[in-house]
Amino acid sequence: MLKTTMIVVASLSALLFSGNSKETSVEAKQKTTVDTTRLKVGDEVPDIVFRDTTGHVGNDMRLSDLKGKYVLIDVWASWCYPCRIQQPYLLALEEKMKNKAITFVRISIDTHEWRWKGPNMPGIQWMVRDKVFEQVFGINTIPRFILLDKSGRVLKLNATMPSHPELEQELNQLKGI
Repeated sequence: MLKTTMIVVASLSALLFSGNSKETSVEAKQKTTVDTTRLKVGDEVPDIVFRDTTGHVGNDMRLSDLKGKYVLIDVWASWCYPCRIQQPYLLALEEKMKNKAITFVRISIDTHEWRWKGPNMPGIQWMVRDKVFEQVFGINTIPRFILLDKSGRVLKLNATMPSHPELEQELNQLKGI
């Protein structure tokens, strides 16, 4: 009787856990198609899928959707005080550069949208779907700013923070900005 009970419990556990995956088919496909080798300057950014949370719940977005413009990525999280400190500086810089060939994208590594989404979070806001983004960019501290060129290649893996005036100078020196 004990042996039968143990077999039934083990079988039910296996069924419960195998069917309880929250991974979507997009995420499963991404894991099999995205090279998770750590990027370096000059590398093309892989086609990582993000969740757009700027007024659109759940739309899939990719950095490749932004080709043709430089991209400054702000990697942040709601619980990161230094990340929050950079926000006013980033907004001011974005306003100064609104007529230039650059897009500013904020990518949250939060796992729950409700922790940070609200009317006080302007600009393009994306959320990671899994750990692939953090792996390929070697994200181990935040805030972190990453600069991509117009063709989707890494220009800087650790760009200057917006609170430093040097960032605006560096961006204005980019070819074709």
